[in-house]
This record gives sequence, structure tokens and C-alpha cells, in this order.
Amino acid sequence: MRNFKITLILVTLSLFLACDNDKDDITLSAAEAAQLNYIVQQGEWRISSYSSNGSDNTANYSDYLFLFEDDNNLLANSSSESINGTWRISNDSGSEVDSYKDVDFNIFFSSTGKLAELTRNYDVISATNDEIRLSLENATNGNAVLLTFSKN
Repeated sequence: MRNFKITLILVTLSLFLACDNDKDDITLSAAEAAQLNYIVQQGEWRISSYSSNGSDNTANYSDYLFLFEDDNNLLANSSSESINGTWRISNDSGSEVDSYKDVDFNIFFSSTGKLAELTRNYDVISATNDEIRLSLENATNGNAVLLTFSKN
């Protein structure tokens, strides 16, 4: 029964994606944002794609596995280091650079290394049990950023 509920929610999420008017992010209800919170906390994730202003920077993060914990702690582990950060999924009020009411995926690392580059307030483009696609079209430095997490 639990798998049926998860499947039903994912199908509903897919329908919302198909009906997205502005084509760059998705609008989710509080229940669907809660489901996305649940999905991201299931297992370890890796960055399968990361580009900033058209430059592919995925290789910079190929050694990292990310664990999104239920208390909003984010752990990034590689063979050489373990870095703590935070994460949060929230319904946007439409008050940021874009005026769309959407779901934001916030990632914060206080380190000054390459993980600090991931610290952003992303828009959720799509989400499944195995892949979460995020974007930021108007980064503070003017870059367009695309970030994809895939289940490890």
C-alpha cells in the first residue's frame, strides 16, 4: 500500500510538471513538497550534472556522495573529506528574482572550497525517486546554473 501511495504521488507530480506554464520550474502543494522532502532523504545522492553559465563542472563533484538528513543536515562525503551543510525545501512566495510561485531547494555549505559553489536557492525543475533537477537562472553572478542529483 505504501508503494502505491508513493507511485500515486509521483504520478501526480509528473502531471504538475507537464502542466507547468513557465516551463522552468514547478509549483507544488505543501503535500507534494513534503513528498519531495521524503524522496530526497531516501539514500545517498551524487551530482550527475552541474553546469554554470554553460560550463560543465560535474567532474568537480564526482567523488562526493550527498546525504540529506531529516533534520535538514546535509553531509557531503568524498574519499578525502566530509563536509557538513544544510538543506531545505520550501514553497516560494514569488518574492525572489523570478516572480513565480514555485518550490525552492536551498543548499548551504559554509566551507570556502568547491562545495561553497553549490550554496544557492534553486528552483525545482523535476523530481522522481531517482533524480532531482534544479536550476537557477539568475544567479548573483549572472550565471545560469543547472544541478542534477541522481540516486547513488
